[in-house]
Amino acid sequence: MLNGLLAPLRVPDRLIETLGSLAEAAREVGRMGVELTRVREQTEPLAGLMPALERILEHTQRVPEILTVVERISRQTKPVAELLSAVEYVEKSLGERLDSLHAVVASLEGEESYLNKTVGEMVGDLRAIHETVAGIKGDVERLTDRLPDPNRGPLEKARQVFTSSGE
Repeated sequence: MLNGLLAPLRVPDRLIETLGSLAEAAREVGRMGVELTRVREQTEPLAGLMPALERILEHTQRVPEILTVVERISRQTKPVAELLSAVEYVEKSLGERLDSLHAVVASLEGEESYLNKTVGEMVGDLRAIHETVAGIKGDVERLTDRLPDPNRGPLEKARQVFTSSGE
């Protein structure tokens, strides 16, 4: 009887199934909305990455140009590398020469010390010789003072030397 009363209101079964599917889809949309919100929150920082990616792409397009510059610089610096090895050789050589020069200077300092000592000894010897020469000179002067007058004869000179009273 209820069926009879509801018959004019009767909705086709297909419509009811469709409404049921719509209701189920609406429930799914609610869950999808939450999921979409979560995905949107996670992907928001990616928007800032696009300009950075574009800049990176610009720079990667310049890589061949940069490689050309690097290659040219490498060719230009090759003589500098050779020059550096020559400078290192000169530095090593100068170091060795400075070491040998230091040894020579040390030796010369030792020789200078020896020479200073020897000169000091020679100065002492020269003073002794000078004193001896001065003594000899005094002796010669005393002896020449005692010699007879050269104007007198040899006998008189000999007699005067033997009997000399200091005249």
